[in-house]
Amino acid sequence: MRNRRNASLLNFFSLFIIFIILFSFIRSGQMNNYYSNILVTVGISIIMAVSLNITSGLLGQLALGHAGFMSVGAYTAGIITKSLPDMPFAFSLAIALLAGGILAALFGFLIGMPALRLKGDYLAIVTLGFGEIIRVVVENLNITGGAAGLSRITRMSRALAVDKKMSAAIQFGVVFWLMVIVVTITFTLGRSRHGRAILSIRENEIASEAAGIPTTYYKLFAFTLGAFFAGIAGGLYAHQIGLLTPRHFDFNRSIEYLVMVVLGGMGSITGSIVSSAILVSLPEFLRGFADWRMVIYSLTLILMMIFRPSGLLGTKEFSLSKTVHKIQKFLAKKFVRKERKPKLPFVPNYDVWEGKPVLTVENLGIRFGGLVAAENINLHVMNDEIVGLIGPNGAGKTTVFNMLQGVYVPTCGSITLLGKDIVGKSTYEIASSGIARTFQNIRLFKSMTVLENVKVAFHTRMTYSPLSGITRASRYDSEERGIDIRARELLHVFDMDDVADENAASLPYGMQRKLEICRALATNPKVLLLDEPAAGMNPTETAELMDTIRRIRTRFSVAILLIEHDMSLVMGICERIYVLNYGHVIAEGTPEEIASNEEVITAYLGMSNKDNKEDKAC
Repeated sequence: MRNRRNASLLNFFSLFIIFIILFSFIRSGQMNNYYSNILVTVGISIIMAVSLNITSGLLGQLALGHAGFMSVGAYTAGIITKSLPDMPFAFSLAIALLAGGILAALFGFLIGMPALRLKGDYLAIVTLGFGEIIRVVVENLNITGGAAGLSRITRMSRALAVDKKMSAAIQFGVVFWLMVIVVTITFTLGRSRHGRAILSIRENEIASEAAGIPTTYYKLFAFTLGAFFAGIAGGLYAHQIGLLTPRHFDFNRSIEYLVMVVLGGMGSITGSIVSSAILVSLPEFLRGFADWRMVIYSLTLILMMIFRPSGLLGTKEFSLSKTVHKIQKFLAKKFVRKERKPKLPFVPNYDVWEGKPVLTVENLGIRFGGLVAAENINLHVMNDEIVGLIGPNGAGKTTVFNMLQGVYVPTCGSITLLGKDIVGKSTYEIASSGIARTFQNIRLFKSMTVLENVKVAFHTRMTYSPLSGITRASRYDSEERGIDIRARELLHVFDMDDVADENAASLPYGMQRKLEICRALATNPKVLLLDEPAAGMNPTETAELMDTIRRIRTRFSVAILLIEHDMSLVMGICERIYVLNYGHVIAEGTPEEIASNEEVITAYLGMSNKDNKEDKAC
């Protein structure tokens, strides 16, 4: 907490020094209106790029109509200040900016509800269409001035003070500090449980929902927040130039801001800041090269995309405090003593369900059109029991897991968890109720660290609001410190505490499997579903996995239902086994009973032992 406070003070002090220097230059006339307007345009562009980065970078949803939200904010703010000529301009401007942001957020919410059901290219096309619809509507409304545009909007550079130089300096101050507020909100939100939820959706939406994240809510939240900030940027833009026409907010304007996001790095806020400053300033500083300036500008972009395809910073962020710390560490290396991290005991809080099954499945079935994928599935799992679910490829094992976690809604039957029916619940609700899972194909949040992957799964066990995350309230600090301790303790159980700060993608295959199990346990499950946990492992890793599964059962008092093709693992750790074939349970029993079951042998080998002996006799 102390380090975080010191970092915040350092950042604020640095920003304040930059502001004082630039404000003084503009106020004294050493920086003329041309250059001060470039600074204001840079600030507005940063707000737009950061707002788009929330949707396209942090959330990972490509949006091509972001300028539409800017136009809503611009026209709303311009109309309001023109309608309030008798009110002091500073007050009417504040009201106009807030109203522009709120109306843009409302448009974002209404557009996001249907649009965010789509993904990839389809979402991009839909958002592009909505952006153009907004522009066409604005072009045909009388209140917005139609195609001729909205003119005589009061300009900040002339109306904020009697002295023009002072007014221009105040204009810069308004844009600068609003930019700082937007960037700060985005940063602080991104480093809260809500930000981790948004990032997890970008990395893997299915795994995110399985970890208890309400993906629809957070998609809509991020889209609406981005639209709100774009509306504020639009209001500032309207009062910078004083004249609005629909062509200011066409498709090309949306692409300009998208280029800023891509150049800076999708998901990097500091990258958006740097790229916005470069892309706005570079054409102006190259004006001396006349016709060659756009060639140089375009060539710079091309070279950037060739040599840095992930953008200037990729998904990383520049940290002033970390940079200062590295310099201090380098200069005083011999005098710095390493601090020992506090080590707290791991005290899991898992409910124990004695005497009754924790999970009961009765007559479960599902159809996909005319195809019966599973039918009359009956199984139960007791507390602290390890149960296997085996069968040939295509038998319907993963389909059963998908029904248990709400990915598929069963056509018939019931699923009872701790005495409550969970059929019809969404995946994140089932995860919160007590079922966690891993996946046949590993689904980690690969651009996030090992520790952040585990923290995402604590989302359902935290309660602080987005506002607390943005303002860094005491509740935020208390809960974040708590899950940091618990997440590190969980990693310690799996002997992974030494890689907590490494990227998940950099881990070897076996450790990625362990991390996925660790993340699932962070949701505090009563039932843990393991889908082929030994897939791709060598014999040594498989032996370690068997030991890990036994330790999980003992330490966390959790029932385990696993799918696996490695029979040595299944027979070695499972107390009971269910066998599926063509969507039906064909056998149930102990490992010894299953190993000698003729129907199971036939399902796996295509013939029974009896048939095999007769063939040999022939």
